[in-house]
Amino acid sequence: MRTARGFTLALVTTAALAGAAAPAGASTTFHAGPIAYACQFPDGSPQTVTLTDAFTGPDTVAPDVNFRTTNVSGSVTLSPAALTWFTSRGSDGLLGGRVAAFAEAANAPRSSTAAATITPDTWGAGPVAAGFTGGQQTHHSGTSGSITFTAGQLVLMLSLHRPDGTPAFVTSVCHPEDGQDTAFTPALPIGPA
Repeated sequence: MRTARGFTLALVTTAALAGAAAPAGASTTFHAGPIAYACQFPDGSPQTVTLTDAFTGPDTVAPDVNFRTTNVSGSVTLSPAALTWFTSRGSDGLLGGRVAAFAEAANAPRSSTAAATITPDTWGAGPVAAGFTGGQQTHHSGTSGSITFTAGQLVLMLSLHRPDGTPAFVTSVCHPEDGQDTAFTPALPIGPA
């Protein structure tokens, strides 16, 4: 398997924060995946990619506060069929683009979104695994209990490389396939105020 180099995740805030993020003295790494996603490609065909994802968050969070998750990392792997879809249309790599990967939580609504910046790379034969790192998301904690994050929508906005230099762009919205375990572990406890 060939790995796409430098597929860097730079999280950008797209909504204003309601207040200051809660400080965190300690941190926990939360993991999810691999999770199969069904992506709707521009010609209407469904294609499969696989996501693994991780981020750092606090060990506990106070009730009713904003808090951040940081150090996002993981990979998106194109299935052989998805790679064939790109190569059959004359593409042999990525010129750039963006990827948005969303972590959701019913007991901690999200108020910012993640966007990955892709650096140029060309593909070889076989599945392509693209790694990503960096960035943050902001959530707002509930009043009690614990928070289980789940992997949500994945959006691919790709600028494709073609040997003849002609530009090509693909946007695809992806959702976890039925029956996938999308939960990040462990759960995040909501502690006393």
